Amino acid sequence: MAQEVVLEGFKFADTATVHGQPLVLNGVGISSVLSAKSTIVGFYLPRKQTTAEAALSEKGPKRIQFYMARDVSARDLSNAMLDRIRQNVPTEEFAANIIQTAQLGTVFGNRQKVLKGDLVMVDYNPATQTTEFSLNGAKIGETIKGEAFFPMMMKIWIGPKVRGSTRDALLGGPQKS
Repeated sequence: MAQEVVLEGFKFADTATVHGQPLVLNGVGISSVLSAKSTIVGFYLPRKQTTAEAALSEKGPKRIQFYMARDVSARDLSNAMLDRIRQNVPTEEFAANIIQTAQLGTVFGNRQKVLKGDLVMVDYNPATQTTEFSLNGAKIGETIKGEAFFPMMMKIWIGPKVRGSTRDALLGGPQKS
């Protein structure tokens, strides 16, 4: 029987299918920006991983799924993601993916706000080495090419300069409200 995890009222199925491959929910956590709950996020991977290194190097399709915990301007959301990438990715890795990070800045560009309860999915397709974004089930932004980009996105929530409770929860530890 399928189980789900509910955190802060947001539901995450215990499995997902991405590009025809079954994935398991690795963990769910709360991410805050400036001490304000911003996203309730879950990682789906081909198999459970308990370390950031293992999760980042996992082969195959992957998904980052997050719900907005509050209304945020689209520009602020993009800027927060870019800031987190800068904080958690070595300078050389960031420089090698500058085009992809610039594309990330435009993903939410055609809207003013992302609203509390909105569901964002970020899917990685290893066959084409692309990352796609969707908002409430509809594709948004351009597909971003490059195998190295998706792990950079993961580091927004499990990078070395992320709050430990968020990283631990996404790596299968207890979820904390």
